Amino acid sequence: MQVTMGGILTQLFPPSPKFTDNNLPSLVGKVFIVTSANSGVGFEVAKILYCKGGTVYIAGRSPTKVAAAIEAIRTTSNEGPGYIKSLYLDLSDLSTISTCVSSFLAQETRLDVLWNNAGIGQSPAGSVSVQGHEAHMGTNCLGPFLLTKLLLPIFVQTAKSSPRGSVRVIFTSSGLVDMKAPEGGVSLTELAPDNLSKDVVRNYSASKAGNWFLASEFDKRIRKEGIVCVTQNPGNLRTSGWTSDRIPWAARKFFSPVLHEPKFGAYTELWVGLSEDVKCEDGGRFAIPWGRWHPSPRADIIQSLKTKEEGGTGLAAEFWGWCEERTKEFAGNRSAGQ
Repeated sequence: MQVTMGGILTQLFPPSPKFTDNNLPSLVGKVFIVTSANSGVGFEVAKILYCKGGTVYIAGRSPTKVAAAIEAIRTTSNEGPGYIKSLYLDLSDLSTISTCVSSFLAQETRLDVLWNNAGIGQSPAGSVSVQGHEAHMGTNCLGPFLLTKLLLPIFVQTAKSSPRGSVRVIFTSSGLVDMKAPEGGVSLTELAPDNLSKDVVRNYSASKAGNWFLASEFDKRIRKEGIVCVTQNPGNLRTSGWTSDRIPWAARKFFSPVLHEPKFGAYTELWVGLSEDVKCEDGGRFAIPWGRWHPSPRADIIQSLKTKEEGGTGLAAEFWGWCEERTKEFAGNRSAGQ
């Protein structure tokens, strides 16, 4: 496993953001979904999209928290020109996802950008999703995988009448992928129910590497439609993920000087989702704070992203197959896209 210190340091100490809400044009007529936007980075993204006139769907598992977030955004934004709505979605329960997609499609005929922003971290060893998968992998990978796959038809439809590369799918990863992900990014042997790792940080980091795998594999399937699919590390942010008591006190103390306000993470997500500097040819890449491409990703993970025919290990493709097999019964009768 080759880790480059420069790649880690540039994520811990990023330069000032160059793409912010001030760079955005009117988003009137555009439709967006941001998962888990009731707080933190997602909240900041949703607020900016709303203020610029977009139609924004906040997808989350707590209707009360989502309603409170919507009210807060409307209040602090002086009833901006956009629209903001809710969707019920519990990514730890695959049975909720098809219903969420059906609810969205009953209201909209286009979708410009999906931010797979939601995720969990530091779930205790042995925690599992509703369907019995390791909690981080179930919530951070299987849920977003199924959600994205079920939305592919509307993405393709939207792309047909949109500028090439403007329709996008964003997966959220982490800087810990560089430091803590297993060799190759994901250990498929550890995904078996009887062989789950007891290392919480390793489990989380593997799921975040899995997000990169999914972005790469979706890109291989939908780039031809003019759709961009990438992953991003929003940054080290002062959100509940870092302030939780589940994070060891020493780690919180150590990282406190390099934590930034959530709005900075929103700049990373806005860049990958809306900047014209991001092209179709960038599909599958890994973005870092506050809107740049990773300068030196781990060589073993790059090998995993490549097929065996390309000289790689094909691990990302195998992970895609693992996700597909475990979500297929929850796709219902809806077309799962390409």
